[in-house]
Amino acid sequence: MLGASETPYDLRFRLLDIPVRVHPIFWLIAAALGWQNNNLPMVVAWVGCVFVSILVHEYGHGLTAKAFGSSPSIVLWGLGGLCYSQSERQTPSQRLAVVLMGPGAGFLLCAVVMAVTTLLVGVTPIEHLETALRTVGIGPGSLTIGEKFRTDTGINIYWNLVRINLMWGLVNLLPIWPLDGGRVSEILLSWYDRSRGVRWCHVLSLLVAGILAVVAITLTQDLFLTIFFGYFAMINFQVLQTLHQAQAMGLYHDDEWWRR
Repeated sequence: MLGASETPYDLRFRLLDIPVRVHPIFWLIAAALGWQNNNLPMVVAWVGCVFVSILVHEYGHGLTAKAFGSSPSIVLWGLGGLCYSQSERQTPSQRLAVVLMGPGAGFLLCAVVMAVTTLLVGVTPIEHLETALRTVGIGPGSLTIGEKFRTDTGINIYWNLVRINLMWGLVNLLPIWPLDGGRVSEILLSWYDRSRGVRWCHVLSLLVAGILAVVAITLTQDLFLTIFFGYFAMINFQVLQTLHQAQAMGLYHDDEWWRR
């Protein structure tokens, strides 16, 4: 995976007894996604918001896994983050809790940001709601909220943290593997049918990602979303091909994690 391998330039630290490694590609891709008209302060603010948001998301996974007796570790890499949580030692219900607490931590951070801005600059609940609706593409958003922040950087940080944690949290819950929603569907389908659940998960992921890629290119002409969902459709197709070949060769076996 891009950015998953270790390098001498990785940032390493330990927080709440969980080791964290940040690959340099993480910073480059975050900066590229947030580049705005050579406005360096805004880019730095964006990268900081991405770093904090993804770290909180992964700590949602990691701290929950730690509560179940695992020894998690976190990697921030080219396309986001990974939390290694020894899932093979967890029961299905524990796996489900670990997966869901990632987006849950992001939603909690979004709520904290809204509460803090209400206390510090007087943003009203209605204005927060308008901002949230604008984030998901419903309505123009509040027209007066920017006047309550003293600097453009302040409103930018607020908007970035709400957008990243709310929108990414919702997208991440889509039933597309390996997003958290896809991992939830894998757990639930395998719990229901241990022999075919994994295959069903990847079929569902392929269908949802493929449909969303088509919708993105035909209705919104959004190239980023088209590539984003198309990529996930492709990797789920490849996994299905691999499962089919392994089963045909007698190499695919259930690991029986569902028994624990």
